[in-house]
Amino acid sequence: MPVGPSTFGLTFELEARPNVIMATEERSMSSVRATVKKNGIPVKDSLVYFTILTGPGEFSDYNRRTAAFTDMNGVAEVTYIGPTSFEISADTLATIKSQLETTTPDYIHKQIDIRILIEQ
Repeated sequence: MPVGPSTFGLTFELEARPNVIMATEERSMSSVRATVKKNGIPVKDSLVYFTILTGPGEFSDYNRRTAAFTDMNGVAEVTYIGPTSFEISADTLATIKSQLETTTPDYIHKQIDIRILIEQ
């Protein structure tokens, strides 16, 4: 059993900007960002996987699963592209999971919802 304070502090955060988009005749987009820090310092060149678990839409590479490396600020960013108003019949959610690739058996991940509203 570990004793005392940890000497390793890894943070993994996930956000979508915006987290509410409109389904119109054109596809709306949201920037999905994962931030990785070790002991408060941004981690560069970490591989982060992004997966649309449920709901409509795709990433800018036309897939439902993609990956990106973190930049010098510890941020891996992808673009989520939502459905058009012709593709959905009611307001819905897209759930996106982001997972940090590790060399250990640790499973470090987060999930976020993007709310998709039909334009009235």
